[in-house]
Amino acid sequence: MKKLSFLCMALVVAMGAMAQEITSTTGYHRSTLYIMPVVHSQDSFASEILFAAENLPFPDRYNNMAKGQAAKVIRLDDKSSYKQIKDTTRHRKYDELLAKDAMAKEIVKYWFNFTPEQGFNTERLTTEGMYDASELKKELAQGTMAGVINLADAGDELIGKTFILVNDISYINHAERAAYASAVCDLISEVGKSMQSVGEDLSKTQTGIGLLDAAFSLAGAASSLAGSVAELAGDLTKATNELLDIKGFAVCEATFLYQLDWSEEVQNTFYSKYYNEDANAAKIQAFLADNSTFKMKYIGMMPTTTNNATAFNAGEYSKMDQSNQILITCTRTMDDAINTLQSRFPEFRVYTPITDIITNTKNKPIGVRADIGMKEGVTAKKKYVIREMVFKNGKTEYKDVVKNAKAESPVWDNRYAVENSGEQKGTIFKTAKGNLYKGLLLIEK
Repeated sequence: MKKLSFLCMALVVAMGAMAQEITSTTGYHRSTLYIMPVVHSQDSFASEILFAAENLPFPDRYNNMAKGQAAKVIRLDDKSSYKQIKDTTRHRKYDELLAKDAMAKEIVKYWFNFTPEQGFNTERLTTEGMYDASELKKELAQGTMAGVINLADAGDELIGKTFILVNDISYINHAERAAYASAVCDLISEVGKSMQSVGEDLSKTQTGIGLLDAAFSLAGAASSLAGSVAELAGDLTKATNELLDIKGFAVCEATFLYQLDWSEEVQNTFYSKYYNEDANAAKIQAFLADNSTFKMKYIGMMPTTTNNATAFNAGEYSKMDQSNQILITCTRTMDDAINTLQSRFPEFRVYTPITDIITNTKNKPIGVRADIGMKEGVTAKKKYVIREMVFKNGKTEYKDVVKNAKAESPVWDNRYAVENSGEQKGTIFKTAKGNLYKGLLLIEK
């Protein structure tokens, strides 16, 4: 895509501002994230969910746009439903809420340190992007729209890689859901539906919660067999009644991913009409009045369920009050959702710096270590790429150093609130490549 260009910007590096190229050993560009939890006020455990939403640990591989500020919680005056978890149209509600709150414009304000009194500046861009502050400021002040160096590099690497996660959190009590399933079974007998229609209806009512899903799957399987409605109802009732004795809960999160639209058209509008560092009242008011240029792009959603009854209802966890249990469960559910979204959407994937080089007895590199593990969804089945980040002629480039690296067992268990995690720190990724050094970047393939 054609980029918006500006005049020359030197790089701030230890070897001097005149350097033409710099490797990733000096730093790397991190994506930025803003998390907006959703709490349903009529839920039985709305206060516990709110406690979790306000205390969720932030994913440490992203820059935190809300650092130092309380999470912006979306409060809905309704009751959540596990039936809605897989509704792919639900994002439309959040599309409207993000537009109403002008969240895209808030991101632009964040990156350019906007104040209604002074306008904008590039301090955050130059600090986090490793660009030369004086050169960037000079060219922007001149309003020059052409040159040999792309300001779009900062846009692509920093501004355009700003995301919002909307986490719609639902608390699911197993006993309540089991009672619901049992009631459905009773209804089968009373109404006398055909086996085929019953099986189709129930098999579509998925929740992602182990045994309850198994009960619904049983309906789908039974629908293809000969037999009476009463027999089907009896089988389902037996299966679901076993659920009534299960203690604990699950947390379901429908996680919606958005990315700032920082296209060439948006950039041109911003730099030509609004950007100023000299308290230009007309441009500042025009920026504040613009309700159409800055938008969030909906990328996709991921429904994720974490079940405390089977996953980690033991040890110190079992002794905690339910608020802290829900906090841990919500945290792990969010981590799982982020990992899955990264696998599905390449633009959301992030780099991790390599911290150590692993060598054999002959001092030959045979692998690398990176500070990621189970929390980031690392498994031995996934493939990773090792890259070198370079600044060359004012542009960021990524060069493949290793095209296939795999995690070595054991994968570091760095999940939130893990007990007895041991002395291991980081995960080793095996590779036979020899040209390896600290500061290279690892990313899922």
